[in-house]
Amino acid sequence: MNDKQAIEGFSKRIAPLVGAVEHSGAMHLSSDRLLIPLIASICQGTIPPITAQTQAILAAGISPQILLETVYQLSPVVGSLRVESALAAIQDVFTAQQITFTPAIPDQTDGFGAQAQAALYGTEIKNLLKDLPDSAGEFIPAALTNHFFNDYYQYGVLSVKDRERYELLALITMNVSFQINAHARGSLKAGNTERELVWSAIQLLPYIGFPLVINSVQAIHQAALALTNHNN
Repeated sequence: MNDKQAIEGFSKRIAPLVGAVEHSGAMHLSSDRLLIPLIASICQGTIPPITAQTQAILAAGISPQILLETVYQLSPVVGSLRVESALAAIQDVFTAQQITFTPAIPDQTDGFGAQAQAALYGTEIKNLLKDLPDSAGEFIPAALTNHFFNDYYQYGVLSVKDRERYELLALITMNVSFQINAHARGSLKAGNTERELVWSAIQLLPYIGFPLVINSVQAIHQAALALTNHNN
């Protein structure tokens, strides 16, 4: 046995699924689907694939600003440490390819993120946490609004629709059911279609497995049905 035989054996088994998912993704989604494996790697704290994923994203013509904003937006979901580790690998690719770009600047009105949160989620988290002691029930919702929404959504390089979709995919990767249900609904309200969300979740199959994807596409479907019934 050579030192690569074990991984080569696995690669032969996983390659058909990866190929099928990539082929279906190309049929149903735009090139920004290539950001989805990167989201999965960061959420799982898996650094080795990030170099190749970053190279593929850039080769597809996705701008460095969009790539970075997608990664930055993951911080309120998975924490700063995983994002910083991923950014080191991404920066290595930028350096190797001599990529330069103009950093994004805040270009939305003050409170834009809070307005987006209110439109999509109302006071759901504030109501959920209101009984926590010692003002904790006030601090967490305020921090969520100020950081998760205001600090990131003020950069228009990503639309609210795209931010909500990528956040949902991060939550699916982390298998947090309460937030998946809430953000499936929020993603739909932000303008994503059920088809877009389902096929985006399917792109996660090689990275998180069938059980999590099946549970999540069902949650998306139920959220879409509920919104349709509510609007009729």
